[in-house]
Amino acid sequence: MDDLTADQDAIGMHGPRPILGPDGRPVRRELSPSDRRKASEEIAAPELVGVRTLWDQSVASGLKPERLAALLRGAIRGDHRPYLELAEEMEERDNHYASVLRTRKLALAEIRPSVIDGPKDDPKIVAAVQQLLDDPLLPDMIEDLMDGLGKGYSVVEILWGQGPQPWLKPYYVWRDPKYFTFDFISRSEVRLQALGTIDGLELPPSRFIVHAPKIKSGIPIRGGFARACAWAFLFKNYALKDWASFLDIYGMPIRLGKYNPAATPEDRRKLLQAVTQIAADAAAIIPESMIIELLETKSAGFGASTPFESLCRFLDQQMSKAILGQTMTSENGGSLAQAQVHNQIRIDLKQADARQLAATLNRDLIAPFVAFNFGDGAPVPRVVIPVAEPQDVAAISNALAILVPLGLKVKADEVREKIGLSKPEDGDEVLAPAKPKEPAPKAPGDRELADAATNSQRLRGGCPCCGETRVSLNAESAEPDAVDAIGAEEAADWEEQLGPLKDAIQDALKASSSYEEFQARLNELLSDLPTEELEQRLAISALKARGFGLAGGKRD
Repeated sequence: MDDLTADQDAIGMHGPRPILGPDGRPVRRELSPSDRRKASEEIAAPELVGVRTLWDQSVASGLKPERLAALLRGAIRGDHRPYLELAEEMEERDNHYASVLRTRKLALAEIRPSVIDGPKDDPKIVAAVQQLLDDPLLPDMIEDLMDGLGKGYSVVEILWGQGPQPWLKPYYVWRDPKYFTFDFISRSEVRLQALGTIDGLELPPSRFIVHAPKIKSGIPIRGGFARACAWAFLFKNYALKDWASFLDIYGMPIRLGKYNPAATPEDRRKLLQAVTQIAADAAAIIPESMIIELLETKSAGFGASTPFESLCRFLDQQMSKAILGQTMTSENGGSLAQAQVHNQIRIDLKQADARQLAATLNRDLIAPFVAFNFGDGAPVPRVVIPVAEPQDVAAISNALAILVPLGLKVKADEVREKIGLSKPEDGDEVLAPAKPKEPAPKAPGDRELADAATNSQRLRGGCPCCGETRVSLNAESAEPDAVDAIGAEEAADWEEQLGPLKDAIQDALKASSSYEEFQARLNELLSDLPTEELEQRLAISALKARGFGLAGGKRD
């Protein structure tokens, strides 16, 4: 093992030369105990004192426009700790901002990632990656990564430990974004804060998952929703304070004290004290020469607070538009059709978040996991986070009920995928169409026995009343029925007769984007369907059947 390690560490023109096995792939090198111990040690742990201290100072308390503007400018220049502290406090102080931001965060935590494009010649890698994705800790880690939506970026440290098999299994620890900084040149590379460095230390490979959602183009620190909603948060705080002050004095009468011009300063002091005591104690005494009046407010009901409430609602709507892309699901009002349109916009944002998060997982988690456990040259499966679009199950069911009997062939798996049903496996209890109940047999009565005798006589060829031999139209005969022959002849080429109709209906279906549009196109086709050939064949069949009925009524 030492020789293999030494040979594998030899440096060539393009870096270390890996040892290839019989299959042409690099031979996996076992990690030494020291390497395993280092892979499980914390790198970005918080410190009691230093640049990664746990102690924070409140930024939102007493925040003013001048302070906010300076704070946002400082974040762009590299001093982003106050901005990140404000972003944290915004989620704690503003319930609406926290609600809509958490809705966007949790949209992906409930979706199970899946493996696609895995190496077909090595199913062990696919199975190991799928086991990694089935880890119950993964949804919480995904939620931690989505914290970057508010702050612009999020970092999770990976602590590699020994798994149930000889694999390195990751354990995830969320790290405060304030523990990291950016390089001074690109301002996009996340680096670890450390004493004695200007732009931090480079992150070790395979030890951190860094997710920077691309909400807008530019550097990550300018892409978080906290920056877009900071001014709305500030103005909403002003509105709430003014609203609280208004409610504190709303409805209370104004206490007006009148004193004589000849009143001494002592008299005026007593009058002011009496006015104050009326507010506190509802009782006071004043000299007879003084007057106290209570002036009632003349506001038109409680509607006087409408400006404060309107401003707060307006600012909440701006936050909803910035984070969710709409206001229909976070505010009251709107029709069902409008809500469906707005939900479609949210699906677009959800798909974009899933695509970006999957790219981060493939780069910072899946690739190191495969390299640690299967070698540097092992093929890496690709992981996706599938986001299914909502389907109108009723419209799909109605369309299938109409088109399948006409000959349209549909994949059952595709239908299950659209309506959100899985394929049943062996042993599963499945639903089946209900069978019609057969009527219970009844004992024959006198009328039934007489009818049976009459039918038997007719089948034998004799009439019970006159003895004349007749042919019963519904009698069973060993000879082939001419009417059945006519039907079989016409049904032999039914596909050729109904082909133009089926093609026209399928063309209308392909050109339609909704079930309602398809119905409208069917109504338009009623007058233009090519039914000439079908009408001619039906007329010939009817003529043949009628001729047989007129000529074959009796048997010679």
